[in-house]
Amino acid sequence: MKVSKKIAKKVKQYQKLKSQADKLFEELEAYFIGEQGLEGFEDAFIADKPEGSKQTKDGEYCDQITLGEDWYRGTYYYPIKDSKKYVGCEYQI
Repeated sequence: MKVSKKIAKKVKQYQKLKSQADKLFEELEAYFIGEQGLEGFEDAFIADKPEGSKQTKDGEYCDQITLGEDWYRGTYYYPIKDSKKYVGCEYQI
């Protein structure tokens, strides 16, 4: 099988974008684990509103489930400065 130049171009573009995404993830992981102490960080996204229960006075929320005796999965929601939106951070520990 031979692939077209069009597909090869898409693969090249995918590799470039994946590399950029991997670098961004490493930076996010360093921030949320290293600076915020969020163990088990897995992913981040922008949310219009938080879910779960309020954790702190500054508007942090957490939505967590227990999967086992010492096994948790959840999402922390951190308010974005000067915005009504939140950064959601999924984790598993």
